[in-house]
Amino acid sequence: MPWRHDFVQCFWVDPDWGGFSGYPGDKSPVRVEPAGPAHVRSRYLTHTASPNETNRPIGAAVAVVRDRTGFRYERHVGLDDFVTVRDAAQLLGMPAMTVTRWIKKRRIRSRKQNGFSVIRLREVLRVAQDRPYPVTIGSRLKIRS
Repeated sequence: MPWRHDFVQCFWVDPDWGGFSGYPGDKSPVRVEPAGPAHVRSRYLTHTASPNETNRPIGAAVAVVRDRTGFRYERHVGLDDFVTVRDAAQLLGMPAMTVTRWIKKRRIRSRKQNGFSVIRLREVLRVAQDRPYPVTIGSRLKIRS
């Protein structure tokens, strides 16, 4: 079966976006998400930037998964949660094979869970901050407390 790019999407949560709870009375730049009918799924605002360019430290990521039948869900991943090699590769903006090689060379710390390598998100963020390349930062998830 050919590779489909829309099965898993991962991006870092933009801490400067004003729509997140936890920053009351914040003077962050206001970004308006595109409006439309409820049944139309539009693209949410994402941009590329270096993790060090944000005013606040990045503290989470979002993994959006869609299976072959069309069912979608979003998973909010905190810094102490684990992600798969594929998710880490998308967050870093590089091929999954490169991340696998880095795990074998012990450049990225990982652990085995049910026979698969998983990486703590804090470790992925450390690697993203060390790299000079931009990563995808978005405002898809609205956290409600």
